[in-house]
Amino acid sequence: PSCIIDLIQLQEERKKKKPNIILNIFLKRSGPLIAVRSTPRDPAASPNGRSAGGSTWTACTWDPAEPVVGNFDSVNGIDRKASASFEEHIRRCNSRETVDMIVIRAAKALLGHQRNGKEWGETGMTKEVVAEHPPAKDYHDPPPAPLLGVGELKLWSFYRAVIAEFIATLLFLYVTVATIIGYKVQSQNDKCGGVGILGIAWAFGGMIFVLVYCTAGISGGHINPAVTFGLFLARKVSLLRAVFYMVAQCLGAICGVGIVKGIMKHQFNRLGGGANVVAPGYSKGTALGAEIIGTFLLVYTVFSATDPKRRARDSHVPVLAPLPIGFAVFMVHLATIPITGTGINPARSFGPAVIYNRHKPWHDHWIFWVGPFVGALAAAVYHQHVLRAANVKTLGSFRSSRSNCYEMSKEVMAEAEHPPAKDYHDPPPAPLLDLGELMLWSFYRALIAEFIATLLFLYVTVATVIGYKAQSQDDQCGGVGILGIAWAFGGMIFILVYCTAGISGGHINPAVTLGLFLARKVSLLRAVMYMVAQCLGAICGVGIVKGIMKHQFNAFGGGANSVAAGYSKGTALGAEIIGTFVLVYTVFSATDPKRSARDSHVPVLAPLPIGFAVFMVHLATIPITGTGINPARSFGAAVIYNQHKPWHDHWIFWVGPFVGALAAAVYHQYVLRAAALKALGSFRSSRSN
Repeated sequence: PSCIIDLIQLQEERKKKKPNIILNIFLKRSGPLIAVRSTPRDPAASPNGRSAGGSTWTACTWDPAEPVVGNFDSVNGIDRKASASFEEHIRRCNSRETVDMIVIRAAKALLGHQRNGKEWGETGMTKEVVAEHPPAKDYHDPPPAPLLGVGELKLWSFYRAVIAEFIATLLFLYVTVATIIGYKVQSQNDKCGGVGILGIAWAFGGMIFVLVYCTAGISGGHINPAVTFGLFLARKVSLLRAVFYMVAQCLGAICGVGIVKGIMKHQFNRLGGGANVVAPGYSKGTALGAEIIGTFLLVYTVFSATDPKRRARDSHVPVLAPLPIGFAVFMVHLATIPITGTGINPARSFGPAVIYNRHKPWHDHWIFWVGPFVGALAAAVYHQHVLRAANVKTLGSFRSSRSNCYEMSKEVMAEAEHPPAKDYHDPPPAPLLDLGELMLWSFYRALIAEFIATLLFLYVTVATVIGYKAQSQDDQCGGVGILGIAWAFGGMIFILVYCTAGISGGHINPAVTLGLFLARKVSLLRAVMYMVAQCLGAICGVGIVKGIMKHQFNAFGGGANSVAAGYSKGTALGAEIIGTFVLVYTVFSATDPKRSARDSHVPVLAPLPIGFAVFMVHLATIPITGTGINPARSFGAAVIYNQHKPWHDHWIFWVGPFVGALAAAVYHQYVLRAAALKALGSFRSSRSN
């Protein structure tokens, strides 16, 4: 049997308004052979003047200057531009009525799945593309890099990449260390002068964003030996390239810091040279833990932002990759500047240690190599062998999906009865229980992703809160301030949603999960398991913060949510309801399939407005409740801090977010999307989409 979508028959049967016939072709004729065929309307329509015979287009004039699908690459599959041209051609052929977008998506998916297909011929229309076996994925993992890669020594591109790493790290260290020294000079005479801790964090994160953007196409934009080490462990670069990169990065760091010392020698020597050391009040174990977790977050973001699975499904992902990477660096600096000054980059620590050359930086220096390398190792293992399930795929068990044809067929059947009169596809509602998910590895992988993401979220944000309170106790202008805390929460949500959206949906919040369950986006089983994973992750994340700064954690409230003095419980409850409504409404809007179908940028950009929504709500409600809008965030801190006041007010941080999520689900699904009225068949929002 073969799995065939005949575009000609699609057109003819759609005109007869018999969609079930076409859909059954797809559903019933599934097997090891996939063929996609298109023939011109008549001999005159074919560029070479020959007709392929058989069925013909019945209501379509074909322009031979514009190929249907373009050339077919035997390795990477169909490109996005060609796929868009294919879809536009089908729409033009169906000008009298909107084409069934589900079938088109199925056809595009099958086209994208071809791995060993023949290239389309001169006509661009009459050849068939055939795959011997149905592939299990719509993306292509590049082959692992050679272990040594000695042949790279003969390539100019290799030396160009090494030079790019040297110059990028030089610029990175120059700007960031100069920012640190400048801030210390200004704040010496004016306690509130200079850019502050927030400005320093922005300097590091912003420079990484800029430099990764500039050098990604040349060297990969590592600019960090820990990143290079992680990518080497994942076989993304050869050992030779990894060693050369690390040497170039360290030399660039030395030169960058040397330039700073050359232009401000007196201030450089007097104010610490921007060197990383363990701050007073913190142990070496605390500093090592902070470096491991911070580097884990960074390298995990790098893996997620450059994942070939995501690149294959949306061509905008590689372009946006530098943004979440830069944000990851920014967030880690907010959390760990009070502890170590933030290393997470051995070259960044090595350069100032060499140029400043004092006992204390060298005494602590091992932390800034061991910590980042251990963090990079953990991130590589987590991404490659848990999220991407390399070991499980090798064993051939716990498959993430039953089969592509089967998964697509479920969506096709849901719409088979009534052809849609719209240019987008609402996915079918999730089953209420769906116990079959318990048999899928993808379900457990999603739970792990929610657990780890919530752990990282609570670790960074609560550490930022505690660090700010510790610094501002002695210096009213010290620390990141309320603005920095709000950035920590909003930025972490942006990063983590970006990293986990394709795995678990990137909920990281029981209120978001509840809202999506009420909208039938997830099953009850998945919703409950997500909430459990999120709460456990939150407890573990806050537990890590307490473990590395126990005295400060207990002295400054443990980052727990409670109603601030001067505000009533009713005020706090209202703030939580409205704040969660803003967040969940943004989630619904950013992931709306109607928007995704009409603008391919929407799914890629979705984490950004979601992160900004969290940031804005924190600006407004930190003075009232410390901002919950996430029951797991409040629950984790309450469990670990375990004092009367947080527990006394704790109900507010479950009831408020859940009510807000319910209101957002009703508003989006039954008002903006008018689900109830559409079900009644009246009060249509527009005559036609």
